[in-house]
Amino acid sequence: AFDALDDRLTVSSRLGATSALKPDTVALAGPFDVSIEVSGNPRALQSAIDHTSNNGRIIVGSWYGNTDVALKLGIDFHRSHKTIQTSQVSTIPPALAGLWSKERRFSLTWALVRAVCPSKLITKRLTLNDAQQAYELLDRGKEIAICFKYEGGIMEQDLPLSKL
Repeated sequence: AFDALDDRLTVSSRLGATSALKPDTVALAGPFDVSIEVSGNPRALQSAIDHTSNNGRIIVGSWYGNTDVALKLGIDFHRSHKTIQTSQVSTIPPALAGLWSKERRFSLTWALVRAVCPSKLITKRLTLNDAQQAYELLDRGKEIAICFKYEGGIMEQDLPLSKL
C-alpha cells in the first residue's frame, strides 16, 4: 500500500498490507507483478504503470469522471507488455458470468465487509448538513473515514463516507 498520510498507512498495515509506504519510496519497493490504483490521482496511475513488472497487470479501480488523463505510453510501455485493466463491478466478464451469480457476488462481498469491519475505520461522525466540512477534512487528510448521520423518519442511520 502507498499513501501520503501516515494514519492511512497504519490502517493499511492493520488491515493486512504486507508493506505500507510513502509514494516517494515506490521505486525502492517495486517492481510489482500487479498494481492496483484506487486513488483517482492520475500521477498514481502513471506511477503504477511505471513500477509494474514487464508482463504485469495494472488494475484501475478509480474513476476519473470527465477528467482527461495524460499518460506516458511510449516505447518502454509497449515493449513491457503490461496490461491495464479496469475494475468495473456492475457487470461480470462473459467468461466468468456463469461462475459468479449476483447471489454469489453479494455473499462474498458481505463476508469481506464482515471481515474488514469498516465501521472501525470511522474517525468522525457528522450530519449531512456538514457534508462540505467532511469532504474538506478528508481532502486534507485530517480524517480516515467520516460517517454521515442521517436523521430521517423514525430511524437514524449512519451513511459511511470514506477516502481510504
